[in-house]
Amino acid sequence: MLKTKDQKKSINFLQPLGDSDGVIQTSFSWLTTVGKWMLMVVEVVVLGAFGYRLVMDGKNNDLTDQINDQVKTLENETWKKSSIKYQNLQSVLGDIDTAKENQDLNSKLISEVINGIPLTLDLQSISVNSGKVSLSIKTSDFKALRNYEDTLKNNSSYSEVKVNIKLEGTEYQVSINFVALKETK
Repeated sequence: MLKTKDQKKSINFLQPLGDSDGVIQTSFSWLTTVGKWMLMVVEVVVLGAFGYRLVMDGKNNDLTDQINDQVKTLENETWKKSSIKYQNLQSVLGDIDTAKENQDLNSKLISEVINGIPLTLDLQSISVNSGKVSLSIKTSDFKALRNYEDTLKNNSSYSEVKVNIKLEGTEYQVSINFVALKETK
């Protein structure tokens, strides 16, 4: 084989590998290829972010306008009055439901008692509590009063009939108390 002269291998740190013209040329080449594409990608991302922000700001402004319109509606006096009226109506309906569940309905009993009073007797007040009925009557017709008292005492639907009569001038002040035996609802 051929022998070649052995060359000494050494590293010289003082001499650059490439000259300054080579660095500029390499940098220019990189900028025109890879750098150009990186710059375009960054610009696309920035433009996309700008567009997204523009769209979202528009939606935010629309939402703010809707909220402000609804706040104006709620601040309107007519709306406030209607709201209070609706709340009061709901409270009344709730009270009616509670009263229906917890109270006896005495309308049939009251109607029966009032219809049994003769026309010559003037009913002043009526009170019904748990089947106990109290009447306050004014009259000048004593005979009609006694007939009504007898009718009440002879009625099998009523018990403990008590009549208290006071004469004031020419009129009789009468209070009648009795118990309705059957609950009429």
